Amino acid sequence: MSTIKKFSMFAATLVLASQVSLVMAKSSVEQLEVLMRGFSNYSADFEQYTKDEKGRRGEVSTGRMNVQRPNKFRWETKEPFPQLIVSDGKNIWVYDPDLEQASRKQVSESETNGAALILNGDIKTLNKKFTINQLIDREREKLFELLPKQEGNFERIQLFFAGKVMQELVLVDIFGKETTIILKDAKLNQRTKSSLFRFKPPKGTDVMTDSSQ
Repeated sequence: MSTIKKFSMFAATLVLASQVSLVMAKSSVEQLEVLMRGFSNYSADFEQYTKDEKGRRGEVSTGRMNVQRPNKFRWETKEPFPQLIVSDGKNIWVYDPDLEQASRKQVSESETNGAALILNGDIKTLNKKFTINQLIDREREKLFELLPKQEGNFERIQLFFAGKVMQELVLVDIFGKETTIILKDAKLNQRTKSSLFRFKPPKGTDVMTDSSQ
């Protein structure tokens, strides 16, 4: 399955010099945790594209994503080819309407990748799996880099925040392929229907399930 794609909220703007000094003293992990803890659900339009190891840019895909913490998400690609990825926290569905195919896989904590952990705001597990560094620390701009502690699918992940919300997520795999996800029109802590994170295959869909289920 392709990488399950990628956000957050920063604490109120600090005014007093003493408060600024306190934030500067925080570790990269603590600063990222502050940014990520401010919402229970999140939605945004996304634009996603890849670059190969030579920097050649691939096709751009666009759509809408929704996250409901702790572990529900919906990632709907609309252009150029429709695809829906939905998780209710127990199972992940991948639906390709053009192919009339859907696959279901049980959520496994051991297989959860960095992008999914970021979406879920699971800083504790992220800190276990990645070394978290802060590359930019300005009042309204924060850039974090996550380096895996053990060899896996990714060489590094970068998270860019502007103001209170994640604006960009960059994932570089072990083959040098770079996936960039730009998030726009973000909305935080809005009422979300639970049905958004459930999936029922349309009639006539070829359904494949994990053999372990």
